[in-house]
Amino acid sequence: MNSSEIRKSFLDFFEGKAHSIVPSASLMPTSPNLLCTNAGMNQFVPYFLGDMKSPFKRAADTQKCIRAGGKHNDLEDVGFDTYHHTFFEMLGNWSFGDYFKKEAIHWAWELLTKVWGFPKERLYATVYEPKAGEPAEFDAEAYAIWEEIFVSEKMDPKIHIKKCGKKDNFWMMGETGPCGPCSELHVDLTPEGKTQGSLVNSDSPLCIEIWNLVFMQFNAEADGTFSPLKNKNIDTGMGLERVAGIMATTNNFADFSQTSSNYNSDLFTDIFAKISDMSGKTYKGTIPADRNDMSAEELTDCIFRVLADHIRTLSFSIADGIMPGSDGRNYVLRRILRRAVMYGKRLGLKHGFFTRLADSVVGKMSPFFPELKEQREVILKVLENEEKSFDRTLDTGLQLLDKITENSDSISGEQAFILYDTYGFPIDLTELIARERKMTVDTKGFEAEMEKQRARARRPKERSNHCRRFGGRCGSHAVCRLRKRKSLEFHDTNFGARRRRRLRFYSGEANSVLRGKRRTSRRYRKH
Repeated sequence: MNSSEIRKSFLDFFEGKAHSIVPSASLMPTSPNLLCTNAGMNQFVPYFLGDMKSPFKRAADTQKCIRAGGKHNDLEDVGFDTYHHTFFEMLGNWSFGDYFKKEAIHWAWELLTKVWGFPKERLYATVYEPKAGEPAEFDAEAYAIWEEIFVSEKMDPKIHIKKCGKKDNFWMMGETGPCGPCSELHVDLTPEGKTQGSLVNSDSPLCIEIWNLVFMQFNAEADGTFSPLKNKNIDTGMGLERVAGIMATTNNFADFSQTSSNYNSDLFTDIFAKISDMSGKTYKGTIPADRNDMSAEELTDCIFRVLADHIRTLSFSIADGIMPGSDGRNYVLRRILRRAVMYGKRLGLKHGFFTRLADSVVGKMSPFFPELKEQREVILKVLENEEKSFDRTLDTGLQLLDKITENSDSISGEQAFILYDTYGFPIDLTELIARERKMTVDTKGFEAEMEKQRARARRPKERSNHCRRFGGRCGSHAVCRLRKRKSLEFHDTNFGARRRRRLRFYSGEANSVLRGKRRTSRRYRKH
């Protein structure tokens, strides 16, 4: 099965279980404490909390997700392993006060083993068992359901059910909001498949989580307490990339001799082909044992994965109106883009390569996500502008790095952070360059600076004091009024008399037309 067939099979399965199939929500979140939509349940929070009545009792969809900041942040792992992404699709099914643990668990087992053909003996389930000071109680109900299933399949439940604490088996969207104990399904991907569950939750690529069944029972309050929700709900999530990668690597479970990788799926084939065409290099699928000591081939493969993941993230986010920028979620996206460009330079790729990758994403994904095709021109224009801007910054950053290395054999944490924050140098790439020049990097000092930055990124975006209606300048202008979704008016303060202009913008990118003697073209940020 390819990715499109898996997606369709999942939705068809749950439609057959009386679920309403709903579209993916935008990557632009409605919750103020999220940088981007990071889980399938985000759009359903009002239903879980009881603030709104759900128009359906059961639902299923595939949700676009980005995890590159805040509580759920996979950015620094992307490229170095086979299964982390900043952008991914989350297949999920939900119940709003309707069915609960029994149905969710049995249907998950049915889809995986009866419909898709996952080998039963390679599957392991986890259930919640709190440690001292952790919320709720041991999930005896989920354990009993799994025990019944494994016994009926003539497998030992003591081996195939693992008990885990809050870190792995109590799911929270953020610091506050709907949450609850969960039960995960893990698959043993070793050649023999006889690890007896010893690799579950060990961060091994040979045993990975494929489906998380969350039993949404509580609301995490701001004071750290957990209050029960009005209804008991179900929220499940399964990464399409992981399932597609496993099926592709194992030839639909016929051969487990190769290390499974999400990047082996058809979701990445077209992007890799384009990178190969531009670079003259081929993706081999190697994984570094030590990210601080990679061979030339391992580095090349790492770059392929970074570029493939990051172009998906940027293409989808721009299509949903989230632009690279200077703060909050926009800042995270700009750093992702610059991380990609920096890695691409290591592969010898020429200016504009990242923009040229976008059409591979549009072509592959737009049949199911038509917004990509609809916003193609915007995606390409924004990426082109960001690449040009970073090229100028990149040269300055490299000059700074050369200056640092002239008089020192180390890069301080503050210097590394400036390279990362101001010039877009990801820390792993700074370390790579430092090793080539026989230098060290103060990673602890860098992390201290990064923690300060994370605290800033977690704060909601605030309107700056100097950008007020009819007030001071924002750049060279004062934005005064948001008139419509696709136009806004402002007063030009460069002239003695206030002249009105109208901005036409698409997803944050604006062209301004001065009515009168001159024309200008700028990018504006909505305030």
